[in-house]
Amino acid sequence: MEQLVKDCPKNFLRITELYLKQLDRGDRFNDKWDYDPDITKTNGYVKLVPFDECCINSIIHQLFMNISFRQGIFNTPVLDDNKDENLLYQLQVVFGNLQESEKWSYYASQFYHAYKDRDGKPLDITQMKQMDVDELINGLFDCLEKCVSETSQAMLVKEHFGGLSIQQIKSKDCGHVSEKEEPFYVINCEIKDEENIEEGLELFIEDELLNGGKFKLSNLFNFIFDF
Repeated sequence: MEQLVKDCPKNFLRITELYLKQLDRGDRFNDKWDYDPDITKTNGYVKLVPFDECCINSIIHQLFMNISFRQGIFNTPVLDDNKDENLLYQLQVVFGNLQESEKWSYYASQFYHAYKDRDGKPLDITQMKQMDVDELINGLFDCLEKCVSETSQAMLVKEHFGGLSIQQIKSKDCGHVSEKEEPFYVINCEIKDEENIEEGLELFIEDELLNGGKFKLSNLFNFIFDF
């Protein structure tokens, strides 16, 4: 190439013209290359698109800001050869772009394609808007657990976000107590009219009486992060 343009302005201009024509994609910045050198981040953070109006992007950003979890995702080997359909690999790509990209946004279409519903079909924006946060988080964690289950990071999700609920049923007459344990990732905490989250949690574990007044129900929750 150097020899073609050496001492020949005409060749240089023609080759430059061909190169620019090849690179010019007009306003088609949302294709699979997702490249626009003129757009860079200004506040130190990268925005996720598309679905920026859906809470799934907020969930991904919150997971990313957990540095220990982020590093665990990076350190987890991907065992699936089909990385286009592997949610773990696509999350690694998303986290990598959020951490290293100089652009103002990352077009995470491949990640959302890898995030399937229970029938194995990719979720579209309409479906995601109809899902609440509980569904999105539990679905995401279930998929990630399957991806890491046979790796050294099999407990990654549970160690960072897992909890164990203990439901106690206590008799008012004889003092007998029965317990039932259930693992969880999400709890519903009522914060309306409460001053802080601690008051919401106190309300969450408040005793309740079963119908008939014969038993006392205590929802006692312990958060366990070291399984």
